[in-house]
Amino acid sequence: MTRTARSDGSNLSTQQLDALRTKVNGKVVVKGETPNEEYRPLIERWNRLHVKESNIIVLPESEDDISTTIKFVAEHNLDVTISCGRHTYSGPSSGFGLVIDMRNMRKVTVDAEKKTAKAQGGCIAGDVEKAAESVGLRAVMGAVNATGVGGITTGGGVSNLSGQYGLVADNVVEARVALADGRIVVASETENPDLFWGIRGGGSNFGLVTEFTYKLHECDHEVYGGFLMFSPDKTAKVISMLSTLHSDSIMKSNGKFAATAFFGSMGGVLMPGFMVYYDGPEDEAKKWAKPLFDLEPLTPPSHCGMSPHTATTDWAQFEKLFPPQFNRILGTSTQMDYPIDEAVMTKAVNLYNEVISRHPENLAVSKLIIDLRDYSKIASVPLDATAYANRREGMLIAADFIWDDPALDEEVTAAAKDWMGKVRAMIKESNSQKGIADVGAHVAATTLYALITDGEEKLQAVFGPNLLKMKQVKAKYDPNMMWNKWYPVEPESTS
Repeated sequence: MTRTARSDGSNLSTQQLDALRTKVNGKVVVKGETPNEEYRPLIERWNRLHVKESNIIVLPESEDDISTTIKFVAEHNLDVTISCGRHTYSGPSSGFGLVIDMRNMRKVTVDAEKKTAKAQGGCIAGDVEKAAESVGLRAVMGAVNATGVGGITTGGGVSNLSGQYGLVADNVVEARVALADGRIVVASETENPDLFWGIRGGGSNFGLVTEFTYKLHECDHEVYGGFLMFSPDKTAKVISMLSTLHSDSIMKSNGKFAATAFFGSMGGVLMPGFMVYYDGPEDEAKKWAKPLFDLEPLTPPSHCGMSPHTATTDWAQFEKLFPPQFNRILGTSTQMDYPIDEAVMTKAVNLYNEVISRHPENLAVSKLIIDLRDYSKIASVPLDATAYANRREGMLIAADFIWDDPALDEEVTAAAKDWMGKVRAMIKESNSQKGIADVGAHVAATTLYALITDGEEKLQAVFGPNLLKMKQVKAKYDPNMMWNKWYPVEPESTS
């Protein structure tokens, strides 16, 4: 199907823009008209690799504002982008055309009796977590509280609570969605169930979620967590213990113990470490974490301890690891089956270190993440139950290449993609899966976590066998592909 290219809005007249301003209560910011000190902060993003100078930014204050803006977009065939937490890896919250910036819609309402929370689409994860915790309940959000609920929820969302409660998307009971024609509809198991299916893992392909309703869980206790760092000479021992730590501690804790290994660049030297989490008392936590303490970490035991769950997701503790100049990020991910192939994992770490060592000062805070969390709850949900397709129990490998110099953009991007290509090839070879990605199989090395990618992965790798249904849902709710920023799915042809 041939479509007219969408305009970036630079051709709109003052009269047309004024017409939009008169119809919305929120602010309409126009590049070149709005003072730079007001405009520039609105286009800033966590990942400066994807900062774009948007021509128009609308900051809605209500669903009516959103509906009006979408109708304006449709009328003028504008390129449109949804921005919530502005915390994406691959840049779908940035655009040159019109950006619907949800930052002013962050109301959260908790019903403690029903154990639910309603959160406007502009909320960040911390808004929901803190509101729930204040009444003795817990919300399933992502790893850090700075991510927007729109992206983390519609993209799937994995956290330290997922071993017990599944994905963030699995904890949505209802949503209000603004469609491409400006209508606001309810999506749930009983109302527009196909749309409800799509927004749980299909990202922003079908509309803008103006409000989520989440189920909450009991939370009357603190949790155990912290970081453990090891000397570089412990790298081989860390790799050799990954499978047994997963099988003997994580998988036997009823989803309560979570551990994420990482290899972080420290002054040009790759150092192994772990982030640990246990939803229970300290004595139990230390039992599950004993293999790590036995490995004699550099950090003292006091680096781990009891705190509210919201303290473990507080972005402030992670932000300290990233000096502000290191703000150009390329993320990529894949999976490996258990028990892991130690030779492949060792080679992956060594290849990663080779990339970092080319510019050790410029890539000084990069990290390779090995997610050992319990994915059995996520995998227990049938693959076709939601659009989210990564419902398997493999070990997630995620790489953050983080640098400070725009002059290195092209080189580091190419090196990161080359690194992941080699790692996937090794995993496929190890699992006798050589070439299987070419026939559309959705296993191990060809499966990724779509919230940690470069944005250019094949749709088959993101959505697997759910892709056909996504095309059908897309044809119903967005046939003209207004929503085309996050792994855009082409609508199924009706010709």
